[in-house]
Amino acid sequence: MITFAIERFVDVYREMYPLLEQHYDEISTHKTHGFPLAPQADEYARREQAGQLMMVIGREQGKIAAYLVAFIGPGLHYQTCLTCIVDIFFVEETRRGAMHGKEMFEFTKMECKRRGVQRFAAGSKLAHDSGPLLRFAGLEPVETIHEMWL
Repeated sequence: MITFAIERFVDVYREMYPLLEQHYDEISTHKTHGFPLAPQADEYARREQAGQLMMVIGREQGKIAAYLVAFIGPGLHYQTCLTCIVDIFFVEETRRGAMHGKEMFEFTKMECKRRGVQRFAAGSKLAHDSGPLLRFAGLEPVETIHEMWL
């Protein structure tokens, strides 16, 4: 059973880094273009200090098994709308299919409501489609992002 909680980036970053590497290996388009995983840890810590970062950490028997990292703040185009935009989310491969993703999004949704968030958004890579999970969690598709490597 995975238990979800809000944890501080500065407390959990080193512990979750191996999962970030797994996540990068699994889905990153940067990897195929020669860009290594190189998070701006100082920027995440700065945003946490400013109250703009939310870390949802899922633990099973004390070990991190899932995470969701999101930024919360007024929308750049809609300053009166407090918005949560998911940066990344991950459930360990051996724990997928057991509703943990939905549980993580439900926990996140409740935390967003507690914080007064009005808009909650998350993306899905086409090559690693998490759209069914996001729709199951209550999110609706509204945009497709395109990329080009130069």
